[in-house]
Amino acid sequence: MRKIKSLAILTGLVISHMAVGQETSDNGMNPLSLRPIHESNVAYKVGLWRRVDLREKQNQPLFANNNEITKYLVEGVKSGILDAYSDDNLEERLTLDEFNERMFKRFEGGGLSQDELDAGFGTEETTSDDGWGETTSGGTDDGWGEETTTEDNSQNGTVTTTSTQAPADGYEMFANEFYLLELKEDWIFDRQRSRQYFDIQTISIKIPAEASNDGLEKNLATFKYKDLEHFFRNNPNAVWYNEANTAKHINLADAFELRLFHGRIVKKSNSLNRYLDEQYKSPKEALNKSQELEYELIEFEHNLWEF
Repeated sequence: MRKIKSLAILTGLVISHMAVGQETSDNGMNPLSLRPIHESNVAYKVGLWRRVDLREKQNQPLFANNNEITKYLVEGVKSGILDAYSDDNLEERLTLDEFNERMFKRFEGGGLSQDELDAGFGTEETTSDDGWGETTSGGTDDGWGEETTTEDNSQNGTVTTTSTQAPADGYEMFANEFYLLELKEDWIFDRQRSRQYFDIQTISIKIPAEASNDGLEKNLATFKYKDLEHFFRNNPNAVWYNEANTAKHINLADAFELRLFHGRIVKKSNSLNRYLDEQYKSPKEALNKSQELEYELIEFEHNLWEF
């Protein structure tokens, strides 16, 4: 009876899937899939977004000291090997200047803009008599990023000193400051092989709220997983750090293939495109729902073949 019920649910899902459609190319394949499944064989599909906190113990092998996955992604963009996109819609590709601007962390307070410096803000003038009736002029660096200029006023016997703050107001963030990833993947049931697949579509680097210039969590860049898989395979140094046996580190591409990470579900595809914490009243309730979704996906596959 349970099997019949599960098959009835699956039939309804197939009809719904055929009506809505999915992102495919002209040949019926998803162009973002590493191992695409033809749309005629997709019996069930749901989009999942997972939050991967690289500080968690299970995820630390992806974030080993000086071997962070974010380090390789940033280097790939700066070297021109990887294409970075604004978000997981993949509609806007970032230029190198735009990517660097997103990585730039401004000091608290933001400093002064170039227009403000040109207008004279941040410039302090002091006037003093040197006591000798002599005049000097010139500029020196005081060692703190400020330039001090002494101006001679021979007619009134005074010396004017001008101090201008250097325009630098921040720094480019380090790769180990980006400890949040967001995976977008499809949970697919393949009717031909009679099994489920997790099909990763994109991986995004998030700027944590405490590191963001405005105190909000933002997207640094999004990458096609197909590009990353090829990039990792061709980079032997990009490894999942094996603490148990340092002679057997694993390439990052294999680590994702083997699901050697923990990513909490933060969004399931829905008509309003809302995250779980936007749908529920409290973070605790959203966390409980995330765990429920994990169990539901496991139970769904199990019940299809239960007699």
